[in-house]
Amino acid sequence: MPKPVVLVDTREQQPLALCASHPNWIGGERRVALKTGDYTVEGMESLLALERKNLADLVACIITYRVRFLASCERLAKFRWKAILIEASYEDIKSGWDEFGIPSEVHPNAVCGTLDAIEAKLGIPIIYTSTHRQLATERAASWLSKHFTYWWLEQNGFGRVLVDSDKL
Repeated sequence: MPKPVVLVDTREQQPLALCASHPNWIGGERRVALKTGDYTVEGMESLLALERKNLADLVACIITYRVRFLASCERLAKFRWKAILIEASYEDIKSGWDEFGIPSEVHPNAVCGTLDAIEAKLGIPIIYTSTHRQLATERAASWLSKHFTYWWLEQNGFGRVLVDSDKL
């Protein structure tokens, strides 16, 4: 079973170290210019896109750069497999910004409500992870590798089953 080669957008300023941290799931990484999302998998560029947001970027996108962010979500929605990975937990967002050094008078409900609306209207799953970067990296690596694995199995005539005993 091959491991996916993750394509990382060249504009990604602090890319997750997917291959270095999780070589059991990720076979390699390459930097390329992506039109949508921050990560995809080689061979799945038109099927899969993962957008990553740390907490400061998330707040800025939802409040300051809202029109541009929602336009990128519209493009993201067109992918078969897509998600927005948040480098924070729901609890982190709901507890406010002070402990994260984010100057904002914006109520956390405005951020959470926007994310809920994006998921409900556009069908883009929101993946809350952690402000601990290694946990966010693990979650992204697992998500990308599982989508690749099922796709590869399907493309090669094996069906979409990882574990025969429970058909997962």
